[in-house]
Amino acid sequence: MKRPPAPPTLPPRATRALSRYGARIRLRRRHHSAPPPHAGIDYRALVEQVPAITYIAGVGESGEWRFISPQVYPILGFTPEEFTTRLWIEQLHPEDRARLLREEQALLGSSDEKRQVTEYRMFARDGRVVWISDEYVLFYSPEGEPLYRGVLLDITERKEIQQAAALQEQRFRSLVQDMSDVIAVFDAGATINYISPSVQRVLGFHPEEQIGTSSLALVHPEDLAGIRRLLATVAKRPGDTKRTELRLQHKAGAWRWIEMTVTNLLHDPSVGGLVSNYRDITDRKTLEDQLRHRALHDPLTGLANRALLVDRLTHSLSRSRRLDQRLAVLFIDLDGFKDINDTLGHAAGDAFLVRAAQRMTSCLRSTDTAARVGGDEFVVLLEDAAVIGETTAIATRIIEAIRAPFVWDNKETFTQASIGIVFSGSDTDAVEELLHNADAAMYMAKASGKGRYEVHGPEEAKPRSKNHADAGSR
Repeated sequence: MKRPPAPPTLPPRATRALSRYGARIRLRRRHHSAPPPHAGIDYRALVEQVPAITYIAGVGESGEWRFISPQVYPILGFTPEEFTTRLWIEQLHPEDRARLLREEQALLGSSDEKRQVTEYRMFARDGRVVWISDEYVLFYSPEGEPLYRGVLLDITERKEIQQAAALQEQRFRSLVQDMSDVIAVFDAGATINYISPSVQRVLGFHPEEQIGTSSLALVHPEDLAGIRRLLATVAKRPGDTKRTELRLQHKAGAWRWIEMTVTNLLHDPSVGGLVSNYRDITDRKTLEDQLRHRALHDPLTGLANRALLVDRLTHSLSRSRRLDQRLAVLFIDLDGFKDINDTLGHAAGDAFLVRAAQRMTSCLRSTDTAARVGGDEFVVLLEDAAVIGETTAIATRIIEAIRAPFVWDNKETFTQASIGIVFSGSDTDAVEELLHNADAAMYMAKASGKGRYEVHGPEEAKPRSKNHADAGSR
């Protein structure tokens, strides 16, 4: 059996060439048979499922929408088939329509494919206002037609949040600007970073005049140490709040009483400072002072009343014991006052009491206290009565001042004062006991002839004789 003939052989060079050619063919086949990198991705499904409207549309009122994704229905309530350029223009909010059309015209003729972003409102099918963020690029078709390729996002919720925040900020701004209280923000070094317009009503300064200045610059010198301690204490504890009352200087120079609350918001990045809220309480403080004065002073003469006298006498006794000093109490009764009331009337009687109080106080030192404790009864407290002769000299001056004529309705009327004197440390240092003994000495002076003084206590304090006392009282 014959073997088949052997295939013809090629020269070695031809064999090597065919080998290289076959390798190139295999490489080309392998290259063309490899799937593209994005093979298998359903772009239509991707476009239809993202929570945004994708579109391709012509430019201007004459341009038509070439494509719009199905998301237009859940967002605006229209199907892709319904959505035309005319519908888009009709559904635009009237306040945004002219602006958008102007933007489109301005973009025409541009070859720059720069990304554009704009926001506007559209009416959905059910009448809802939907805020849209439109991000698009202008490009040109092979035929030269200008087209938009873009994405529409529903940003209604974001806009509502922004509008609510803006409304709240405006509300708080209005409250801050219109409220009578002053709100100031200053750093840990007390430099003012913000102050509300109310500062002009309270202290007379424009806000701009206060920004960058020290919040301590207007504080009364007597209140400065206290407010420094308060600020240092508040600054140590985030969120801590302290309240105080102090005096601040008005631009006109007057001192105004201020009620201030300071809160530490240094840790709050939206504030970053100490916040003070303060108001003018000058009128309240004035009223409080008036009420306090009325509660402690005689309404007719303006002298201290019994309550204030007892308070001062108590403190003076304590001080005199501590310093080993002596005080004196003068109990004064106006002789003949009843006759003035009965003959000239109560108006004349009141005028006489006022004049008598003025004459008494003119005889006293600045440290002494004069009080009215009854109808025509007065008490004088002399806090430093180390020298008995000085005390009796004051009593003598009072007697002489009261003895001067009193003129009413062009008529002169005369009266006298009987005075009882008691010194602390004689019998007792109790307040009521001192007043009782001074009262008893006053009655002794009346019994001795009126218009004189009598001392309850050491013999050397008493006048040597009745004639001496009378002589000193003429």
